[in-house]
Amino acid sequence: MSNDHNNNGRFDIYTLIHKALRSFMSDTLTVVGRIDESDPADVAAGIAQVRGLLEICREHLFVENQFVHPAMEARRPGSACATATDHVHHEEAFERLETQLLVVERSSGSKRKDALLALYRMVALFVADNFQHMNVEECDNSEVLWSAYTDEELAVIHKSILAAVPPPLMRENMRWMLPNIPHADRVSVLAGAQHSMPAPAFDGLLRLTQTHVREQDWSKLKVALTLAAVPA
Repeated sequence: MSNDHNNNGRFDIYTLIHKALRSFMSDTLTVVGRIDESDPADVAAGIAQVRGLLEICREHLFVENQFVHPAMEARRPGSACATATDHVHHEEAFERLETQLLVVERSSGSKRKDALLALYRMVALFVADNFQHMNVEECDNSEVLWSAYTDEELAVIHKSILAAVPPPLMRENMRWMLPNIPHADRVSVLAGAQHSMPAPAFDGLLRLTQTHVREQDWSKLKVALTLAAVPA
């Protein structure tokens, strides 16, 4: 996922993955809000989506703790304290949400309806908190990274992050990222993947993309990737 085309040309570690997370969070909030408590399949699907979101969020938090915050602290001591503290609170929120999911699963009738409403409100607050947190990272943390590192150094950090994400979670990240970023960014991400992934894996990524992007975006993307594949 090449992020080097945003923010006045500086390498941007945060923005594209955060667009994926915002999309996943927003969709999950909507899904939870419309769950039919009398339909077991609908309840199960909604719970599964929340758990999928929490898994992605845990992984994202982990790689930021492992790679981004240490890089910030190494050259600007104290600069990661605010978002590191937020991450502790997010871990607590994960546990609260997991507990509420169990309450929903173990309830029925009017109690399940109440439990789902409580879950919806918890997810809403979780999303609101994360939206604010991601904005701080994109603005304040990025300024720290840009002042302390060259784009080449940031690209190395980013490569380490990508290598640390398990393939199933990377696929889920891409599922929410690729339909929800601008065309030029989508082309950049997929063109990079086209040159770095085995052909069968890349074909799978294209199928995933086609499933979720708008028809007009898919048409433009096919043209752009064909052009990108032609040697200069």
